[in-house]
Parts: sequence; structure tokens; C-alpha cells
Amino acid sequence: MKDRLKELHKQARLSRDAISTEAYGAAVAAIQESEVRANADFDEAKQITVVEKEAGKFAESAEAFAKAGRDEKAAELKQCVDLLTALLPAKLDASAYPEMVAKAIAESGASCIREMGAVMAALKKEHGSALDMKIASAQVKAALV
Repeated sequence: MKDRLKELHKQARLSRDAISTEAYGAAVAAIQESEVRANADFDEAKQITVVEKEAGKFAESAEAFAKAGRDEKAAELKQCVDLLTALLPAKLDASAYPEMVAKAIAESGASCIREMGAVMAALKKEHGSALDMKIASAQVKAALV
């Protein structure tokens, strides 16, 4: 992921595409900063997580600019979000979650909400970055209550 982002950033700079340069540059910088803080090179899954967070930051900023009436800047930031999310693996379909959650609960032996962490860990381990954590946690809570 990091190498691909670096190459996209280089191409964006050479083509003088300001929006792409901003999006890819921010993602590369976020990965590098996270690696320095952790004092380790990240694997693909951790790099994807960092890019997801960076896309979320752009989305929050776009929303704030839209509320402030700065629609042009909000549109630019939305393009940054779109560029980064296009690089991310596809998320699982919402209809698949009930079956996955039931399987994870059965495998972990969870019976109450206190054991939700074990179920979430099992889901994350099996499905990785394709898992939408909001949907998964809501499904697990509903199943364990």
C-alpha cells in the first residue's frame, strides 16, 4: 500500500494535480509517522488502517467546511476521500454480518456483553479490513444482549 501511494503521489506531483497530491501525500505521511511512532514497519493491514483513518479525517474536514458554507473546499476534500477509499479493499455486505457474528460467537463461546471483545477480535482476525467495525459491533451487541 505504501509503495503504491508513494508512486501515486509522485505521479500527482508531476502532473500538478493538487487534490491528488494532497490526498496521497497525506496518506503517505500518516503511514510514515505511524511507523516512526511504533518504531516498526507496518504490514499491509496496518497501512490500510492508517489510510482508512486518513480518509475519515478528510471526510470530517469536508463536513466541517460544508457546514461553514465553504462548498468549494468541501468538494475538494470529498475528492480526497474518494481517491483514498478507491484504494481500500471493498467492505463486506451488510447482509453477511448476522451469519458471521453468529459463527464468531459460537466459536468464542461468548454468552454476555462482557465477552464482546473476544467476538470482535475473532471477527477482525478472520475478516480484517473488509470488516466494517460499526456494523459488526452493533450486530455483536444485539446478539449478546
